[in-house]
Amino acid sequence: MGVATGPGGTVSAATRGGVAVGPYGAVAGRTTVARGPGGTYYASRTTLATTGGAVRTNFGYYNAFTPIWYTRYPGAWFAAGWTAARIWSAPAWGTVSGFCSYPAEPVYYDYGETVVYSGPTVIINGQTEVPAEQYAQQATDLATAGKEAKVEPKGDDFEPLGVFAMVGEGETKATNIFQLSLNKDGVIRGNYYNALTDTTEPVYGAVDGKTQRAAWTVADRKAPVYEAGIANLTKDETPLLVHFSKENAQQFTLVRVEQPEGGAPDGK
Repeated sequence: MGVATGPGGTVSAATRGGVAVGPYGAVAGRTTVARGPGGTYYASRTTLATTGGAVRTNFGYYNAFTPIWYTRYPGAWFAAGWTAARIWSAPAWGTVSGFCSYPAEPVYYDYGETVVYSGPTVIINGQTEVPAEQYAQQATDLATAGKEAKVEPKGDDFEPLGVFAMVGEGETKATNIFQLSLNKDGVIRGNYYNALTDTTEPVYGAVDGKTQRAAWTVADRKAPVYEAGIANLTKDETPLLVHFSKENAQQFTLVRVEQPEGGAPDGK
């Protein structure tokens, strides 16, 4: 049991299991609503772990984000001086929070649990209700602010968050892959790799330091907007919310993938 301090005040909470800190510094509450099209759904920790195990077993793109890979995609975002091992690393929350000066107690965005779409409304922590269009616009504004930020891709200025495979409900094979990192100001940079088309595009986004909500987009597209709690991005698996428009959101799962011991299969 720890003590969390956020914009909503100070509360006692555990980070996982039992009571957890939810968005905006409040104690997380689970909201039960009828399952509808799109939006959010509850995925247990066991379900997420099972999905993660299956995705990793089927994953075949460990050669991405290696020196040879970057020579094939000279326009890919890259922080000077980084090695493949650093790019694929899995930082703990303490590393990320210390780097960005976030509170030590993490805030989790567990879509379908602490953040739930219920028709035209988003219910946060089981009590706060926000119009769905407003919630989506907040994510868009956050991603836009990150894209407009002027930053240099210097290795020491960015902390890698790792590599993640994105899958829909019931999927166990991933071809949509994100490589993410952020700087001390909460600006997100990285790459989106579509393994199906063998193409890569830069990622732009930002983290709201007060709510610890992260949002990003790909290339010059305004949508879809991807969002997750920045603390969630230090976990092995996490729900991900994708805003295709203000009226259309869909939940996915992000699965962390790490290179086998010794690096990529070809050693490059």
